[in-house]
Amino acid sequence: MNLHEIKKFVYSAKKEYLKEAGFSRIRQIMLGQVPSVDSVALLTAQNPAGKKAPPEVNNRLMKQFKSDLSDSEAGYTNIAGKFGEKENSVMIMNISRDDTVALGKKFGQLSIIWGNKLRDENDEPFFRFEYIEGHTTTQTRDLSISGKSVEDREDLYSEKGGRKFVIPFFEDEYEMAKIKFGRVSFSDSELPKTKEAEDLAESIILRDDRLRNPKGRTQKYLWHHRSILREEMKKLEKLIIEN
Repeated sequence: MNLHEIKKFVYSAKKEYLKEAGFSRIRQIMLGQVPSVDSVALLTAQNPAGKKAPPEVNNRLMKQFKSDLSDSEAGYTNIAGKFGEKENSVMIMNISRDDTVALGKKFGQLSIIWGNKLRDENDEPFFRFEYIEGHTTTQTRDLSISGKSVEDREDLYSEKGGRKFVIPFFEDEYEMAKIKFGRVSFSDSELPKTKEAEDLAESIILRDDRLRNPKGRTQKYLWHHRSILREEMKKLEKLIIEN
């Protein structure tokens, strides 16, 4: 092996090590194993309002986004992923829920993910992740996953250095409890006369309308509204059953 080949081998090995180190650090953080990190956020500035933006616009938005993070001295690392379309995003460490919500609003995002470190009954740390639309948490998850099953995914994943990970929002396999449903609408006579039921019914109608008019929207936009509509249908059916 000549000097050029040795340098090439060392460079390749170093590159792979850094990739793995970056992924491993993210996984340690998300599993609550890094004492200095008590909260995280995952979000992007791309495709605001779920509308497909050209690459030059998305690049400009991400540049402004990272500039804002640098000005705030928030620590972050670049990540990527695919949610219908490929996107670039960041993981921000030790950021509050309110600040995360404000960033999502500033950059026109349909949703953000924020996680807070908690401890279980054995005093072991874990992260509780929230899927947030606007200011409202629509679902929580107490785990994130990686490994072969995630590496085999072709969509709906995040990644660092080519290694994939997932917070399994809106995936029934990870539900603690399930409510069977098969309908997409309810009659007025079925609906309980409560504000919660009325708000859910109104939101379901609005989301259904958005899904019927998808022109110019991203696949992530459709997945977002389809997933939350499904959760709202579960909640509404539960209210009907209970009443």
